[in-house]
Order: sequence, then structure tokens, then C-alpha cells
Amino acid sequence: MNKKILASLGLIALLAVVLLVLARKKGADLPRLGPWSGETEEIVIKRPGETVRLFRRDGAWLIGEAAYPADAQAVAGFEEKMKNLMLSDLISVREHYERYDLGGDRAIEVSLRSGGKLVRHVFIGKKSGTFRHSYVRLAERPGVYLAEGALSDEFGKSIDELRNREIFTEAKSGIDSIEILYGASVLTLKRKPAARPAQPEKKDAAPGEDRWECTGCGGPVDANRIGQIAGSFAPFTAAAFPAVEKKSLGAPRCTVRIKTAGKRIELAFYSKIGDNRYLCTSTESPYVFTVDAWKAERYFVTAKDLKEKK
Repeated sequence: MNKKILASLGLIALLAVVLLVLARKKGADLPRLGPWSGETEEIVIKRPGETVRLFRRDGAWLIGEAAYPADAQAVAGFEEKMKNLMLSDLISVREHYERYDLGGDRAIEVSLRSGGKLVRHVFIGKKSGTFRHSYVRLAERPGVYLAEGALSDEFGKSIDELRNREIFTEAKSGIDSIEILYGASVLTLKRKPAARPAQPEKKDAAPGEDRWECTGCGGPVDANRIGQIAGSFAPFTAAAFPAVEKKSLGAPRCTVRIKTAGKRIELAFYSKIGDNRYLCTSTESPYVFTVDAWKAERYFVTAKDLKEKK
């Protein structure tokens, strides 16, 4: 083996050793953020001009001073991101926070408590150039790190975005009747359970389908249209929760009354507002909310609308 080959092999070995040392040094500079045990009790997200406090009460997540029900899936996402926060690189040991939107006037501050103790305290800055990582700093350390995920998008949601939008849920098979009052029209849609066969069905036999009848339609009805209405409550969700008082709504434009074996549910739709949504109330929620126009208008029907198309 000639001297050139030996020199090349020696250089490669030296580079490998240098890279190994650098990798070990880099890994040593990254703090290990292990998950905590026990139930998370509180998540506080502070942003310029707004503080969002999420807290657990009687097993449910609530949000803000008004204790609105929170979106459990969104909160679970926050917990998962913070419990499994992965730091992939040390960007700076100096406090160059403004460069990474980690200063006090730009950063998103996130703190979580469990067992009465602070278990995670992180400041989130802007996203990296790849948009797959975010710049962060830890409250207990001065450095700037890269963390996995577009954290500023997830933790930048407003209180309204984090509220639980499900007003209620009722499956079509559990509804006995639906009464729709729209203008001068009063219609009642009644579910007729499928007849049970006289002989035991085969194991692979398809179950019969329930039928829906319309009191007030005066003839054959559009089964598909009625089926869409009956199936629209599983779940019934809000689009947003505007700051509107119930007493200011006036008379409803349309009222829907749903009857099940053990419950009576009422929905009332009022005027349309600027974002192409209708104001709405329900006996299942203490809040005024909005629903998209297409969703509300499916209930704005008369006998003519529900008659069978020929």
C-alpha cells in the first residue's frame, strides 16, 4: 500500500474522530426534556396582548376566566407537544433573542403545571427556514435551540379557536321526531323504525332502514332530503362564539325541536351576520354561537321543499 493511500485513510479516520467528538459535544449541549408523570393541571399561554389559561376541573378542560369548555383534542395536542418536546440543535449560547422572535414583545410563553409544580416553561419564537422547526428557549437556560414542529402556529390559537364547538350530538337512529318552525310553516318529521322480520335473520343480512314521515307535507316526501336533516346532529357544532347577548337577538327566524327517548332539544336561528353565518342558540348551550349559512339554511324548509321530486 503506497504512502498516498495511507495518508488518505489516515485523513478519513481523523475526520471521523473529529465528527464523532463534535457530535458528542453537540449532544451534550442539548438538555434532555423528559416527560413528567401525573396529570397536567394547567397550561398557560402568554402572547403579546393576550393570556390563555387552560385548567382542569372535575376531569374536564376549561378555558379563561369565564371557564368555557375547551377543545379537549386541542389541549391534548398541547400536552403531547410539551411532554415530548425535542430539541434538535443549539443555535446560540448568547441571548440573541430578538433575532429569533424570542424577545418579550414577540415570544409565546408556555408553562405547564402538574402536581402543583411547574413542569415545563418554554418560550417559542419564529419558525425556521424549513418551517418544520421552531426557535425556542428554556426559562432555566439562556441558549437558543431548534425544536421540532411549527409550534408558533399551534400555540398561537385564540381563546375562541380553543373553545369546544360541539353543542350536542344525537344520532339519526336515536331521534324520534324533528319539528321545524320556519315562517308560517310547521312541519314534523317522524322516524318510523324498520319492521322486524317474522323469521330470524341470517347473520350476514343487512338491517332494515328506518323510514321518515312528514306531518304537514301533504304527500310523498323526498327521503334523501329528510335523511340529511335527521343526520345533521351527530354532532351539531358551532362555527364561533360572538360576544352577543341573548336578549338582543329578537325573534328567531327558524326553530328546530328535536325529540329523543329521554331529551328535548331546541335550536333557534336568528339573523345573518357579516361573515355569512347565522346567530344561533340552543337549550344545550348557555352561549350564543354562530353556524355557517349553508348549515343553518338546510332547516329553512317548507312542505314544498320536502315533497318528493318527480
